[in-house]
Amino acid sequence: MKTSEGSIKKVLNKLKDENIQTWFDLGIFLDKIKENRKTPQKRFIGTYEDFKAYMCKSNISFITYQYSIDGVSIEVEKYTKIFSKKFTGAKIHYIGGKFFPEAEKIVPKGVKRYELSLIKGFDEWDLYKEFFFTKLERGSKTYNDLIEKFWNQTLEIVNSLGTYIVENKIRLLYLINVCSNPGNISLSLAIVLLSEFLEIPVINNNHDFYWEGGNSEIDKKIKSLSDGPRDFFFTNAHIGEVFSIIEVLFPWDSKIWINVNINNQQNEHLININGHNPARVKEIGTAVDTTIYRNTSKRKKINTFYQFEQVLSRYSGTLI
Repeated sequence: MKTSEGSIKKVLNKLKDENIQTWFDLGIFLDKIKENRKTPQKRFIGTYEDFKAYMCKSNISFITYQYSIDGVSIEVEKYTKIFSKKFTGAKIHYIGGKFFPEAEKIVPKGVKRYELSLIKGFDEWDLYKEFFFTKLERGSKTYNDLIEKFWNQTLEIVNSLGTYIVENKIRLLYLINVCSNPGNISLSLAIVLLSEFLEIPVINNNHDFYWEGGNSEIDKKIKSLSDGPRDFFFTNAHIGEVFSIIEVLFPWDSKIWINVNINNQQNEHLININGHNPARVKEIGTAVDTTIYRNTSKRKKINTFYQFEQVLSRYSGTLI
């Protein structure tokens, strides 16, 4: 892993030298990254015990769009417990676009947090509507403006996120849904670039994908498919140089990435349709801690209802 002083500056200079100005430029650049990889790309020399000792002295970071009382955050808490138990001494970091106050209830003590507003997801990402709720036309002003804004924002995230990663000597990135649903493509691209240029291994945990419940208008007509809740992700599937960026990044395929899914159907899709190496596709189903789900005190029940109140209060304008 490359974490020397000035490494982020070098990465940024390399990226700026690429002179990305069009969607085609970006597509060619991503292809070039894959073609120019070292073989083997990353290898640990030593026994498992050596590796364990290495990880016990490491910094590990979880990255997702936000932390709250929700399914993703609760899963992160469980993963944190596992990593802390397996690699005693490892320092855990939570990186996200936003930490809601109720997240205090589940963020373990000792976890270092880094909030970066640029990496908020979905409706809170400022380019979300332009990507998925604006019909782009090749050569139009909106089409040309979007690649410029997208690339500049990616560089900004590379700088901010990369600086944090280097300064804290983070040796492993654990992503949750960041490269499965395009809630912030700038973040996804920035993570890919940082991982590849800094040689940081990634565990990419996918709970669901944008294609689950989503199809393009063309596919729906040809295959007689019904409308789906994620069809909007395919709004610009008719423009290959734009949509191919999404197809390549969600999820990224690399020798230093492992894609971890929650069911076998997702595994089959990545292997048979996306062409990922089966050795880098794994399954970890969602699970519950049975020690938590049992009769508890009245005080804890009240505290639980309070947490639900905090979560649902954000949707007071939309709930009936």
